[in-house]
Amino acid sequence: VYADLFGFDALAIARYAGIAGYKIHSSDLSNTPLLRAAASCGKPMLLAVGGSTVREIEAALSACEGLAAPVTLLHGFQSYPTALEDTGLERLAWLQSLFGSRARIGYADHIVGDDAFAYALPLMAIGAGARVIEKHITFDRAARGVDWYSSLEPVEFAKLVADIRRAESAIGDDPQRFAASERNYRQAVKKHWVAARALPAGHAIGEGDLVMKRVSGIAAEPVELDKLLGRKLLRPFAAEEPVDRGAVPNRVFGCIVARMRSNRLPGKALLDIAGMPALAHLLRRVAQMQSLTGFILCTTVDPDDDAIADLGRREGVEVYRGPVLDVLGRMLGAVEGRAADVMLRITGDDILVDPVYADAAVAHHLAHNLEYTDLKKLPSGTEIEVFDAALLGDLWRRAHDRDGTEYLTTYIVENRDQFRTGSCPVAPEHARGWRLTLDTPEDLSVISALLEAMRAKGRALDYRLDDIAQFFAANPDVLARNNMVRQRSMPVEVTASLDWGRVPALQ
Repeated sequence: VYADLFGFDALAIARYAGIAGYKIHSSDLSNTPLLRAAASCGKPMLLAVGGSTVREIEAALSACEGLAAPVTLLHGFQSYPTALEDTGLERLAWLQSLFGSRARIGYADHIVGDDAFAYALPLMAIGAGARVIEKHITFDRAARGVDWYSSLEPVEFAKLVADIRRAESAIGDDPQRFAASERNYRQAVKKHWVAARALPAGHAIGEGDLVMKRVSGIAAEPVELDKLLGRKLLRPFAAEEPVDRGAVPNRVFGCIVARMRSNRLPGKALLDIAGMPALAHLLRRVAQMQSLTGFILCTTVDPDDDAIADLGRREGVEVYRGPVLDVLGRMLGAVEGRAADVMLRITGDDILVDPVYADAAVAHHLAHNLEYTDLKKLPSGTEIEVFDAALLGDLWRRAHDRDGTEYLTTYIVENRDQFRTGSCPVAPEHARGWRLTLDTPEDLSVISALLEAMRAKGRALDYRLDDIAQFFAANPDVLARNNMVRQRSMPVEVTASLDWGRVPALQ
């Protein structure tokens, strides 16, 4: 229950009664002492702003700020009743643009109660961004009680509430999310590039070689034409056969992201595990991948990371040093000038990456024309992520918080429907929730036991997921060593939101 406050006596009564929230009438919008006293209670506040200037609204908001009361600005006024043409719903968007970062926006409807628009206007207001609706109610309009002009009777009011709930479901709560039915629609109607005629292997694709057609039952996403043009086919294609990115050469680069700094396991990259530094083990695993054009060790310009760079050079691996916090900027800097098509993000903590699965993920990524592919069903510490280089550049240009790109996957997950994403299939016996990443002393104990066993059986570097699964089947107690460790989550101060209004090519 909310209560209108017409002065300090009303505020005292409302506080005594434990009222849930307060409304300040537009007539008191400049009553700064009353505003401050009400806001100091910490209850939600509705500020009626009909007939109020921007400066008056600004002053009222300023009086309430810092006093813990969440505020809603209510547009609307009572003209006994208010004429439809005087309603001014356009002001809702204006108020949102001016004050939306500081307050919610609402609408107080005072149109005549028996007008059809008595139902329509609140729904229109919600569509225009209103998050609170004020509507008068009376038992009987014919009795002509207080505000009877603009009031609904109980049955009418119930209908309005039901209409509002349906309107909310129609509007949705995430403008960039696709409903399941819309995803199905996308898959059914989007056209794909197919061979205009039979094309031989080695043929360089020109614009006249491909036509766009709907293809039933295809699992792949549509692909941009410029990712195919000018590239030579790796195999022959029949007429009308869909042409995916796996049909042409692509430049694929692995980016191993590593630093010395660690709160939970300092210096972990250089810790000796089964006879070699942890990072060296990872670099030698990555070198076994067949799909890579090349790979780069990406560390920072921080002097503490000199040791990382030195190890990379000793291993014969190219090293790139970039920003400390902007991990995505570091990765992009590493491939600048290389005409990269696809990039693998390989974190320095995941030293058990499986080269066979990594190659499978790249193949899956290209065959399905994806922009992001994961191997999340594998145990943590054995998987990589595959990104289109163009997508990473787009993310970097659109990101509100580039210093949060250490948590790059979150930028994809929170905006998933705006990207072409997928997961590489994983064999059931390899789809385990084991924690095999290197971030704590407990993790070190688990990984050391595993790699010592691999070294003992002559597979120090060329073990695969089958070998890992067999080891833990025989030694389940080893997995118990870190089963209480929790993965670090993205700090609350980091945002993965993107600026979709920013034109990537121009920023």
